[in-house]
Amino acid sequence: MTPSSHDTLIERLRAWSCEPCAALFVIDIRHLRSVNRIAGAAEGDAVIAQVEQLLHEWIGKHGIAGRLWSNEFVAARIIDHPQMAIDDAIDLRDRLTALRFRAPLGESPVSVSIGVRVVRPGINWIEALSEAGEACEQSKHLGLNQVALHNASGTALRKPPVNAGDVTQFRKLMAAGRLSLHPQPIMDIRRGEPRLRKAEFLLRMEKKGVFMPVPAGTIETLEYFGLINELDRFSTQFILDWLADNRGALGRLQSVSINLSARSIVDGRFMDELLRDVKNAGLPPGKLCFEITETAAIENLDIAADVIRTFRAAGVSFSLDDFGSGLCSFGYLQRLPVDEVKIDGCFIKEVAQSGASQEIVRAIHQVAHATGKRTVAEFVDDPRKLAALREIGVDYAQGWLFYPTVTPEKFLELVAAQE
Repeated sequence: MTPSSHDTLIERLRAWSCEPCAALFVIDIRHLRSVNRIAGAAEGDAVIAQVEQLLHEWIGKHGIAGRLWSNEFVAARIIDHPQMAIDDAIDLRDRLTALRFRAPLGESPVSVSIGVRVVRPGINWIEALSEAGEACEQSKHLGLNQVALHNASGTALRKPPVNAGDVTQFRKLMAAGRLSLHPQPIMDIRRGEPRLRKAEFLLRMEKKGVFMPVPAGTIETLEYFGLINELDRFSTQFILDWLADNRGALGRLQSVSINLSARSIVDGRFMDELLRDVKNAGLPPGKLCFEITETAAIENLDIAADVIRTFRAAGVSFSLDDFGSGLCSFGYLQRLPVDEVKIDGCFIKEVAQSGASQEIVRAIHQVAHATGKRTVAEFVDDPRKLAALREIGVDYAQGWLFYPTVTPEKFLELVAAQE
């Protein structure tokens, strides 16, 4: 957002009469960068022009609309009752997604995310615009072409907690050496008794001699303030050091994995430095795995695919985490050269008793295998779930049925006991 466009819009809103109440919309046109790349800058400009024209027509004579920056727009119009806000947002979404842009393979629809804030006379427009923007960010987490409403109480629906104090606490823990990564074993369930073959290393903090997850909202706060690279840098260095110190154990494992955030994936400098560190580590091919979420991969599809190909050439494997949690098309699996797919735990929860969940898991597994990818089931905590997953043919399972997260020292003992 440029200061001039933001300030001009605020001035217009302050001078605007929003009696009896109004709805403020922040609209994000998704994947506009991909439109420019695939269809050309002229077509991207045409999309922006279409959106601007549609918004001005949609708000009518007494509304306000404007472009904040790049792919983000604002609209505001009078409503008779707060309950109309969502209906108006859905109507706006449907109109915007009816727009098309021309690409080499034919016409394609525009995709959007919309955040809504109900406003009344006397509102602080700077805060209202920020809150509508937060709701827009929340709508992105729900998938494509979603709408999120900011509550009148001042909190966005399902908004992740953000607390600046978490940043200070995280940095203090890191400086004091009280942060570490603890592995949770991942079991090969394809044949005979499940056997420990992999592990996901998860962030833990030490408090009075006990290791526990960091406070809820810490990771979301780091992402919100653009500081998640600090965590990813810590995590990647930790795992590379651990692998260097435990090459014997690594020989008995197929791979170990850590999570990478969406912001780090699209940070060219961070990924270049990480690639250099991975190459210098001289690890056997396939032993180190990075997990990226489905949402992160799809939102940054072209960049993610390029990053995956580059790191796979250096011997790193990739896992697509939380698959099925968003609105991802199976077709994306062909475009993302990942090595495995982690089936989201929401489907595993009911896999033992729900025929629908079983068929969803079966479909994910079959499509993953058809595209050359292994499958991992998360949150397996019951023998009946394990039996259902084995009947379907899922390759690996992870959860409390086998092991919780353990200390690195305990993990080495478990690996040795597999011999």
